[in-house]
Parts: sequence; structure tokens; C-alpha cells
Amino acid sequence: MSTRNWQLSMPTPECYWIDRVLFDVHHKEGHLQRYLANPLEYMQHIDLPTAVKHQIRDNAIGALYLAGANPYLLRAHALGVHMPEHEFLQSLRAVAQEASHG
Repeated sequence: MSTRNWQLSMPTPECYWIDRVLFDVHHKEGHLQRYLANPLEYMQHIDLPTAVKHQIRDNAIGALYLAGANPYLLRAHALGVHMPEHEFLQSLRAVAQEASHG
């Protein structure tokens, strides 16, 4: 059994909390509305660095992917907040380009 996810050899607690926010926002009654009203307030009791909370709020899909977020939850989040498809793809392509040049 592998302990790898798509980015990390061992998923971190930060990965768990990113995934938890993305899951709860889109799968629990009333959470999407609370999140959309004020994302940072919604996440105020979540154990994540402010920079990561800003990535979630700003739909920084590529950065969240690199942080170890579940790609299926990222996709569901983008759809749930009505993120335009070209922005979703652009965010992923940007980190792919960074990785190939780094």
C-alpha cells in the first residue's frame, strides 16, 4: 500500500485541512452559502496558515494541487464556485510550467 498522494510521499495535516474545507463547503448543508459570504470567516477555526486560506479563497487551484489537495475535490470546488473553465485550466497549467522549468 502506497503512502503517496499526487504530490507528497506522506500527506500532511495541512493536506487534510485543505481537503476538509473543500469537502465541507460543497457537501454540507449551508456551508457553501457561509463560505461564499465570507471565505476567511468561514475558515477562521480551521488549522491552516493564512497563506493557504488565501489560496482557497482565491481559487489558486494550481497552488492547492501542489500543496497536496485532492484533485477531485479541487475540481468539485471549481465547479461549485462557478470558476470559469479557462481560469481552472490556466491555474493548473501555470504550475505545470513552473515545475518543468524548475
